[in-house]
Amino acid sequence: FKLLKSKKLIEGRRPNLFVSSQIAAQAGKKADYIKNRAFDKEHYKKLVLSYLKEYDSANREDIEKLLLSKISDALTMKQKKNHIKNLTQEMRKEEKIFSKGTGKASRWYLSKKDNETIV
Repeated sequence: FKLLKSKKLIEGRRPNLFVSSQIAAQAGKKADYIKNRAFDKEHYKKLVLSYLKEYDSANREDIEKLLLSKISDALTMKQKKNHIKNLTQEMRKEEKIFSKGTGKASRWYLSKKDNETIV
């Protein structure tokens, strides 16, 4: 593991390893590499903010439908859902979004301060 990682032949964390972009390019697996590589958090946050600007609110299921297919395929479904939960909580702490209700009845809304700044 250390040898392959030091030679930049693999990426990711154990046990979710995948070949590097250079190896993927040589093997003709560029699309598979992009599916495994995660986008940065800001990309996912912009998607959520755009969704809320367009549709005013979203429940957990709506946000999961929006993001699940875009999150790295190297993660399990449980890890993907946990990533989405962490992302929404981080956005809540940053006061970009807020929720009303609890459990399955909760809905996420765009905070007023971010309502004008979304592109």
